[in-house]
Amino acid sequence: MNKPDPIPARLAALKTTPTPELKAQWRDLFDSEPPPFNRRYLESRLAYRIQELAYGGLKPETIRRLERLGEELDGG
Repeated sequence: MNKPDPIPARLAALKTTPTPELKAQWRDLFDSEPPPFNRRYLESRLAYRIQELAYGGLKPETIRRLERLGEELDGG
C-alpha cells in the first residue's frame, strides 16, 4: 500500500508556520543561520530545499548548462 506523499502538506504548512519556526527549519535544513531577508524569501528557499532533499536536486548536466548560460550572460 502506498503512503501519501508528505511533502505537499509540508510545503503548504510553510505559509502558516511562525517565523521563528521557519528560522529553526532553516538551521536544520541548511546547517547555517538564516539570512536576514523577508519571510517570503525564507518560505521559498525552504520549499525548494525540502523538495530538493526529498526528490533530488538538479542533474549535473543541468547545473553545467546553467553555469554556461550564466557565463554567457556575464560576458565571460
